[in-house]
Amino acid sequence: MNEKEAFGKRLTRLFNDAGIGIASPTGVAREFNRRYLGKPVTTQAVRKWLNGEAIPAGDKIRTLAKWLKASPYWLHYGENEKSVVALKVEEERSAYGEDALKTLPEDFQRLAPRHKAIVCEIVHALLRAEKR
Repeated sequence: MNEKEAFGKRLTRLFNDAGIGIASPTGVAREFNRRYLGKPVTTQAVRKWLNGEAIPAGDKIRTLAKWLKASPYWLHYGENEKSVVALKVEEERSAYGEDALKTLPEDFQRLAPRHKAIVCEIVHALLRAEKR
């Protein structure tokens, strides 16, 4: 099964679990567009999602996940989000040392307000860069 088909199966499962019928992609599109702040999606787009022909962009996945009370990560990739997060934490520990990560929140609190603002700007810039 390819990635698009797997996404379609997860999405269909979430709709079924929520008791939302998918027999009418028009109805699903209408309900989705009530929750989504961006450009409205078409019935054809929803049909492609459900049939495993397309995967929506991240902002649409987040809207679907919020609506259907699921993890956006799981909806998109189908992996156990907790195991992926644990792996990332382990990688960070090995890269920076466990002690450095343990004291990071306290170290941040000791910074001057202008330095805290700089750190926040850097973190947000890095997160925006990762989205690209």
